[in-house]
Amino acid sequence: MLLSQGFSSKYHTSFLQYHISFSTHNDIHLQENEIAFLTDYIHHVSERHAFVIKDLTIQGARINLVILCKTTHYIPNIMKALKGGSARFMYKEFPESKVQHGINLWDQKYFIATEKAQLREMLELYHTKK
Repeated sequence: MLLSQGFSSKYHTSFLQYHISFSTHNDIHLQENEIAFLTDYIHHVSERHAFVIKDLTIQGARINLVILCKTTHYIPNIMKALKGGSARFMYKEFPESKVQHGINLWDQKYFIATEKAQLREMLELYHTKK
């Protein structure tokens, strides 16, 4: 699929782009092997849920994603797959991480916006209130 084409069906063509950001619980910094595992896992989730990853960065304790998806996608389901599944499978792959990080890998909150500027503004507002 070409990104410029969007997603097409019999009735419409859509192009939804979301900027998503979420971080680890208590800002736990991820190790290189954990980052590599999470990168592969996130790409696997995108294939399974049929959305396109336009950009993915994992730095320290934060994951930033830009995804393209259909209008029928339900963002909470995508986030559940990304956060819940990644923690479960990462702890299975790296049991020592569970001891190090504790039971909760991810912070409960995530941030999502349709524009990068909106996401940046939300994150700044969140960090000033924290």
